[in-house]
Amino acid sequence: MLKITKTTINEVQAMEIKRVSKVAALIIFPLALFCGRCFAEASPPTTEADSFGDWLSQGSLYGEGKTMTFFQEYGSSEMSNRRTHSFGGDIQYQSPAFQGFSFGLAGYGAYNLGLNPSDTAQVEPYLPSDNVTVLGKAYLRYQGYGLDLKAGRMNLDTPFANSGQGWTMIPALFQGLGGSYSLPINPDIKFYGYRIYRFKPFSADYFGRGDTGSPEITDTSIPSVDSNGFTTLGLRYGQLYHAKAEAWYYNFDKRAQLAFAGAEIPVQSLKVGSWTPYWGAQYVHEWDASDQAFPYENIDTSLYSARIGARSGSHDVYFVASRVPERDGAFLNGGFFAPYTFGIYDNTPLESGQPLVSMVTVNQPGTALALRYAYHSRQALAVLGVTRLELKDSPGIYYPLPAMNVNAAFMILGYNITERLHLEFEYDIVHSPNEVTGNYRSERLRLVYKFGKMMSEGDY
Repeated sequence: MLKITKTTINEVQAMEIKRVSKVAALIIFPLALFCGRCFAEASPPTTEADSFGDWLSQGSLYGEGKTMTFFQEYGSSEMSNRRTHSFGGDIQYQSPAFQGFSFGLAGYGAYNLGLNPSDTAQVEPYLPSDNVTVLGKAYLRYQGYGLDLKAGRMNLDTPFANSGQGWTMIPALFQGLGGSYSLPINPDIKFYGYRIYRFKPFSADYFGRGDTGSPEITDTSIPSVDSNGFTTLGLRYGQLYHAKAEAWYYNFDKRAQLAFAGAEIPVQSLKVGSWTPYWGAQYVHEWDASDQAFPYENIDTSLYSARIGARSGSHDVYFVASRVPERDGAFLNGGFFAPYTFGIYDNTPLESGQPLVSMVTVNQPGTALALRYAYHSRQALAVLGVTRLELKDSPGIYYPLPAMNVNAAFMILGYNITERLHLEFEYDIVHSPNEVTGNYRSERLRLVYKFGKMMSEGDY
């Protein structure tokens, strides 16, 4: 007799979700590869619909075709060199608004064309090495009276849970509900609130109850937890004289609670020519959540960060110092972690590293020093940076992580060949005494073509 368990039911449900997602995405995604021009010419603008029928029949199509190539070369015999190629993109539909309501759909795909190694140890895990097709977005949206609310599958833009768009073929996406409210007296002040139940990592083709399970190096990772997602509340302020401030609270179910506050303020009185100095500060604290799952316990983490810099037009140069104090007896000896922040693609606002530094360098307390220069215009992008990590001892998860110093440098170069065609190259070099990775370097090449109606970068 077949024994039906909760695990069996969950596995069947997950398989059904994956099957439905693939079918829906396969219906709309291949059109993007062959009919980009017709979408650009035929798609009506997203406007207010006059009737319910128009709401269903009119809308705008967006999308992008892209290819990415990733190389990693390690100086340690314990790590295999890695290479991954991926081709694909996305196609998205947004309906016009009707009485404030609209809806959106998005299918994503990534295909290897038989060019990747069959050994999983030789492919880069954050870029899909296998064929993936997924219905990534399916949401209902309401906009009106200062509200911007969504329910369903969507992308997020919060400091410690975001889609990481641009770093890989398919963004991280979330399933739940929430949105923002802009104050009528000052729309630059926005309140945010989200309840997220399911999560889709970068290369996955389904939404599940886990998290990123980062970082990249398995033996030092924070294991993923079968949780009920997370809740976050936030407040953002910006635009007035380019000053910015935000504060967020996260309750990561069965893992941790996190509070974050940060601000950045220009110093107009010290302006020299077109250069305006600014300063910023950030603080993070993590503590225990209720009903914690193994291995989370005795969490007591603080992170302090400060920056000084100057901006002039498209130029920005700044220095950042961050510190995570040691806490004897605390989880990871006080080391910082974030369940929905991807390892090597660290998009949190903490400047703890640069995009391609392996997160074998987190899960440990210590100090991070970073110097950055960025140039960003409508035509070109250039980012140069160096980082020094002075890390302290940590018990780790599977074995102790000894104190070490890590030096790294990186370069990102991007250029818009046309308004819709973007080429980007990234190079990273890391000097680390870690026995697992040793010194290593990484290169990433990305080519993206946008078709149909143009969206803001973060919406793809």
